[in-house]
Amino acid sequence: MRAGRACGRGIGHAALPIAGLLTVAAPLAARDPAPAATVTSAAPQSVAVTLYRAPYRGARYAIDLRNPQGYALVTETRRISVPKGRAVLRFEGVAGGIIPVSAVIDGLPGGTIEKNRDARLLSPAALVDGTLGNRVMLRRTDRRSGVVREEPATIVSGPAGGVVVQTANGVEALGCAGLADSLKYARVPAGLSARPVLSVTTDSPSRRTVTVRLSYLATGFDWSASYVGTLAGDRLNLFAWTTLANGNAEGFADAEVQVVAGRLNRERVDRVEAAATRLQLRCHPLGTTTSNLRPRSFEAADEIVLTGARMATPPPVVMTAAPPAPPAPPAPENLGDVKLYRLPGRTTVAARGQKQVALLRQDGVAYSRVYRRRVGAGEVIEGGALDIVLRVRNEKADGLGIALPAGTTALYAPRGDASLLVGTGVMTDRAEGETLLIGAGSSRQVMVTQVGLAPGNARLTLTNRRGVPADVEIPIGHPGDRVQGPGLERIDGIRTWRITLAPGDTATLDYRY
Repeated sequence: MRAGRACGRGIGHAALPIAGLLTVAAPLAARDPAPAATVTSAAPQSVAVTLYRAPYRGARYAIDLRNPQGYALVTETRRISVPKGRAVLRFEGVAGGIIPVSAVIDGLPGGTIEKNRDARLLSPAALVDGTLGNRVMLRRTDRRSGVVREEPATIVSGPAGGVVVQTANGVEALGCAGLADSLKYARVPAGLSARPVLSVTTDSPSRRTVTVRLSYLATGFDWSASYVGTLAGDRLNLFAWTTLANGNAEGFADAEVQVVAGRLNRERVDRVEAAATRLQLRCHPLGTTTSNLRPRSFEAADEIVLTGARMATPPPVVMTAAPPAPPAPPAPENLGDVKLYRLPGRTTVAARGQKQVALLRQDGVAYSRVYRRRVGAGEVIEGGALDIVLRVRNEKADGLGIALPAGTTALYAPRGDASLLVGTGVMTDRAEGETLLIGAGSSRQVMVTQVGLAPGNARLTLTNRRGVPADVEIPIGHPGDRVQGPGLERIDGIRTWRITLAPGDTATLDYRY
């Protein structure tokens, strides 16, 4: 009886803590979250792309398609079924240069809990990296006989340091057996995607099919403007193309496209790079007679652009038809201190490509012909040619009065059934009310000579050998330079000598600097 009572007391005392543990553990288990469901949106229903120019690329420089330095705001509309509770929504096909922190998603009933840019893209290197330590099939083809055989192998290392596999015959480097080697995978490793993915975690109060709008910034875009002017008597017909560039591997078909002119205050943000490195195959020993030679690199030649700059000999006459002008696009819109241009219709922003779309068109613009050359204060010049430019006031009264983004210019003059290319140049951003200059070649019939006099003094001489009067402008020095002389005007911050020379006339100006 004593033993029984002792045993009973033992059982009774032991049961209390067990019951307490069970009581505590039950609610803890109930609070464990269920695995989140995964829903994938393969592509958007519609997309709009707004491109911003590379902020520090001058108008005279072409877009670098291999590494465009601008960016874009991409807005996608997608239809997606959201389950009740916690779920991971995968938006496939976003731009590879997406900046994840900039992504904004509207339309989710449960809001956004977490955002991730899945950087592991499907590639040979990523396959090797995701299969380290796992078995694959090593496929080998005899180069002479063409016989193909397969054997199981385990990937030991790779992809950066060379792929090493272990087979029944031992450990060897892939591609070093004298056979055509390839790897055959049973499945794609988890976490790899063939296209860039933005994943979002949400918690929906109910199961619903909703339309969401995904907006994000992405790097790897750029755009530029190209102006084509055609002379029509004393008027100018001005048309502009915009070149759209997309350096990403993802394209946007049938998109609403807009471009923004002006410079925004934007700090540099590094793009998310692919997680895996390039696949490298290395055989040992690696040494050769040229292994330790210092590598040499050569800078790529710049694109040769014909401009209206002064030349020792006149350029050859080029007879070509001016490009036909498409219909006039909509006028630009104010977007704060910058300008927004909507391109007419829808267009495709192709992957790793460029295309040209009509930007603006203004016919019947008034202009004046000016002979112009900027000279350095005291610079010695002996019979220098002057540039010919068309001066255009960006005013509605003169047929323009529209914000013009920076770009290149090409001027044509009609000649019979064709047109003559008479000059090219560049133009910076020109707001309404400002003046723009369009290059129209150069002339050796209106000449400039400059000689030094006493220290800090110089003499300019202009000669007009044409049979008609010539309006001449000679900017001296740079903005802020102290230049003094009779009749000098300040134009764009530079002291400028303006004069109209009669046919065969010569004029002289002495000035101090």
